[in-house]
Amino acid sequence: MISVAMASYNGEKYIEQQLDSICCQKTKVDELIIVDDCSKDNTVKVIENYIETHPNFNIYLYQNEVNLGYKKNFCKALSYCKGDYVFLCDQDDIWLEEKVETMINIMNKNPQIKALASSFNFIDQNNNPKEIELIPHFSNNNLFRRYVEPEKLVEVTFDELLIQNGFQGCALCITKEMNQIFLNCFTDEIFHDWLINLLASERKGMYFYNHPLFLYRIHDKNTIGINESENLTETERLKKTNTLHVRSLFAQSSINSLNILERMDPELGCNQPDYKEKRMFYKNHVQYLEKGNPIKLILQNRSPYYKNIKTNKARVMDVFFAIKQRLV
Repeated sequence: MISVAMASYNGEKYIEQQLDSICCQKTKVDELIIVDDCSKDNTVKVIENYIETHPNFNIYLYQNEVNLGYKKNFCKALSYCKGDYVFLCDQDDIWLEEKVETMINIMNKNPQIKALASSFNFIDQNNNPKEIELIPHFSNNNLFRRYVEPEKLVEVTFDELLIQNGFQGCALCITKEMNQIFLNCFTDEIFHDWLINLLASERKGMYFYNHPLFLYRIHDKNTIGINESENLTETERLKKTNTLHVRSLFAQSSINSLNILERMDPELGCNQPDYKEKRMFYKNHVQYLEKGNPIKLILQNRSPYYKNIKTNKARVMDVFFAIKQRLV
């Protein structure tokens, strides 16, 4: 059984196109769960009309009595899904017709996969292709900090996702087991899709297929994936990144992610037995940057945890930054 979970809110402009793209999949979905979060426009009416005109397409619409926010709303939608495979879905994208078929086939052939993300292409408000400047050594339209060859299927590690989420919820298909793990561990302290990816990677079940299977819409309320620094000069970019906040960002992000998982996931210690040691390394790293301790930073290069958050060039920059901190 295949389920799709959609959280809707003020999506009247694009939601019918998305419903069409789901309805027209080569491999049919068994149920589409939509939870509307108190839309103030005609979103609910558009959905109701679609249900009426597509009686053979199993759409189940739920309306919240109070606004929950998108994290809790997605959690609620996922809680209604009964499928062995569950797709997360945004209201304003467009699925390519082979999306479900392709991802289900991959997961059937690779039973270790608990969460699978695909890549995507950008479109604008008028469905026109939108290009962005790609960053070398990145993939998934600059969201994933590792280069993956096109058409390749790769495992995404826990350490890669600790620092930053590289895959939106709308790119994901998860197993029934993974959906239940997410529901048991849910917290709105972190993005719902990031939590899913962390939980799956913690269990060595997070994978990325580098092939675009949907069109991701960029409009005035949605700018994820755009390289905001692409128009900066090298000097401006260096000045922007060479701050304590930026230099400690990935370490602090890892600390926060581990703290949340420690509270919410009772299996963290079994799946990642070194997580406390890892967290202490990152705490020390932030402290060494704050206090300007270049010697300690140099010594941290002995640890494999450093390479999880910094390139060789960035580690050298850390030392110069610490020296500057001490001189201030």
